[in-house]
Formats: sequence, structure tokens, C-alpha cells
Amino acid sequence: MSGWPAILGGTAVRAGKEWPRWPQWGERERELLSGTLESGEWSELGGGQGALMAAELAELHDAGHGLALTNGTHTLEAALAACEVGEGDEVIVPALTYVASATAVLAVNATPVLVDVEPDSLCIDVAAAEAAVGERTRAIVAVHLAGRPCDLDALGELCARHGLSLVEDCAHAHGSRWRGRGVGSFGAFGSFSFQESKLVTAGEGGALITADAGRRDRAWSYVNCGRAEQAPGFNHVGYGSNLRLSEWQSAVLRAQLERLPEHNATRSERARLLDSELAAIDGLAPQPGDPRIDDRARFAYVLSYDPAEFGGLSLFGFEQALAREGILVGKSYPAINTLELFREARFGPRLRGSAPKIDYGALRLPHAERAAESTVWLHHPMLLADPEDVLDVVRAVEKVKAHAGAVALRTSRSLRAGGRLLRGARRRLSAGR
Repeated sequence: MSGWPAILGGTAVRAGKEWPRWPQWGERERELLSGTLESGEWSELGGGQGALMAAELAELHDAGHGLALTNGTHTLEAALAACEVGEGDEVIVPALTYVASATAVLAVNATPVLVDVEPDSLCIDVAAAEAAVGERTRAIVAVHLAGRPCDLDALGELCARHGLSLVEDCAHAHGSRWRGRGVGSFGAFGSFSFQESKLVTAGEGGALITADAGRRDRAWSYVNCGRAEQAPGFNHVGYGSNLRLSEWQSAVLRAQLERLPEHNATRSERARLLDSELAAIDGLAPQPGDPRIDDRARFAYVLSYDPAEFGGLSLFGFEQALAREGILVGKSYPAINTLELFREARFGPRLRGSAPKIDYGALRLPHAERAAESTVWLHHPMLLADPEDVLDVVRAVEKVKAHAGAVALRTSRSLRAGGRLLRGARRRLSAGR
């Protein structure tokens, strides 16, 4: 039964084989961690690792200033605060992203205005964003989904015309470049996450980059309890919080950044291999690129899936069958307007004042909603494997498609039982900013 899918009792394509581990680390991390230990300076206020890491990230992305923060949720909050977004303001956010892209707006008591995404790139639809601009709009959060840059030309022009701040959510896009410049350097801020699943990681962590010294100073104050940077002691000149990253994490991140270019080059090469092979299979469409993208980070390899070309096999069944073949399968983010948090406006202490009222449950954002139900997300560690191993993805897809009808019957029972198989694989991908 070697030709049968593993879910039907056959031998898995990846039987007895392991993918590259993630996270990856080595002697460089140990060296920098040891140096931090011996220095006795474990806080960014006294040490130097955080400042160095943030400066190195900023240089990699062609920005003049960087700040190290606790995580990629706080980076978005601090960026919006430094752009002076607050109560009564609106911020446009794409509906297909991790929830923090929108809840960071709530954190500064502004209102997220959700808009649809493009059906192919899955990035923010610039025309939809423009249609959502109103007198209260102050900023746009643009998410480079799965590492694929948004249309930064059109977004930049839109923001300039309406006097809006552009915050680039680069949580997936470490090392992506658009027209020769690093993402994160086009807007008011670029926001990065270093959570464990990300392409650069210290388990948790985040960073902001910017070309604007004044915005950098306002963000620094917000991150440091509202202090004035050049004033000694307890000189708190405005509202802020303690969002500083530890020197331990920054030390690890400096080593991670050193190997990022090599990792990204390997992932790009392997992704091109999959693009050429999987695009030839009816029913699958890789997330497309753009000729203006010079380098494209690959937080995930994303495919649009058409069950009609697979004998009616559901997305759940397809994902389950691939997982049984040993393929590292994740899951798309749900459309934010479908989350209970937004459907039922469970915003806690936020938006109780003069904020506009939006019935998020009544929103219909068809491209984001469809993408959440029709895209397959494959984990990026597979793209660090040898080419022959990467082609196991294609072999697994072909095997499942050849027996799609039988797989559909088998997996429909599992779907009714709750789909426990994918929970472990999905946990890391959806863990957050």
C-alpha cells in the first residue's frame, strides 16, 4: 500500500525523515549570551545588546533608527502612540492578519477599521483602504502577510495624499525588500516580531525601525514609562509603559540576524522550486510575487486551494492528509471580523468614550473570509531542507490528489470528531506577535 496516502493506511512520504529544526541556534548565541551574563548588565538601560540589535535590524532594512521592545504587539502599540493616534481616531487594518494588528489600535483607544485584502496577494487592498478613509482616519497598518510585501508604492501615495501615518507590520517579513529598500523603511514605522515561530527569534521580542528621529524619540519615551531620554532620574514627561526587551533576548537576536540572509536565500530558492512544481497541479495557486519585490522573506509558504479540483476534498481533509504524510501544515488566520472579540465588541476598557461605533459582526469582507477558508500555510522550516526533501511536499500533494475521493470519506469523520490532528502543528504558527 506504499502508493496509498498515509491517512488511508499507506506509508507516509516523510516516514522516518525529519525536517530542519526550528528555532536554530549555535555557538554565536552561546557566545553572546555568555558575554551578557558576565557583563552583569541584564537590562537594556545598562547594557548594549538591545541598542546594537535594533541598530543592526534598522541597517538591514535601510532605516536610521531602531528600538528593541518586548514583543511585536507592543511595537504596533508604541508606533501608533508615537504617531499620536488616540481616542476618537480611526486606523485602517486589513482583515486577514493576526489579531494584534487590530488590537494594538484598541490599546491606544482608537478604532480599527477593517478592510478587505487582495484575492491573490492576500495583502491589504489599497482601493478598499482608500474607500475607508474618513475625517477621523489617522493611520494605516499594512501587513506584509507571510513575508510578501504590500504595494508600498500605492500605500505611500495614499498616505501622503491624505496625511496618514503608515505603520508597516513586518512580523513575517524580516529581510523582505521592495524596489531596493527594506520593508519597514517606507512608513512612519516598521514593526517586527521575534516570537518563536518567526524568521528571527528569541522566543519572544519585538523591534521598531524608523527614519524619523522625532518619532523615534516619542516611541522611546512611550517604551520607557514616559521618561525624557536625556533627563536623569524620575523625569516622566508623558504617558508610557515599560516595554523594554531584556539583554538576554537581544543577545540571541543579534546572532539570529547574522544568519538571516543565508536562511532567506535558501528559503527563496526552495520556494521557487515549489512554485514551479505546485503551480502545475490544478487546484493549487501559490501566493504570487511582484516584480517590484527584490527579496521576499518566507514566514510561510501559502497556497490557495480549490476543493473542486480535488474531488470535493475539504480544506480540512487536505490539510489533515498532508500532515499525515509528514508535511508541516499550519493554518490561515481567520478574518478578524469573524472573531468573537470583534463580533461581540468585547473590548474591555477600550472604546468607551467618543469612539465611532462599528458593527464588526455585520461586515462582509469576502476576500479575507474566503482566504481564511481556502489557503494552506506550510511552515517555513521545510524551506531550509535540501531540494529533494522539499519536493516531498509535491509528492505528498500528488498522492493525496490521486486518492482524493477516498481521503474525503476518511477525513469527513475526523472533521466531525473535532480535528485533533492539526492542533499541535498549528499552535506555533498562530502563537502571536
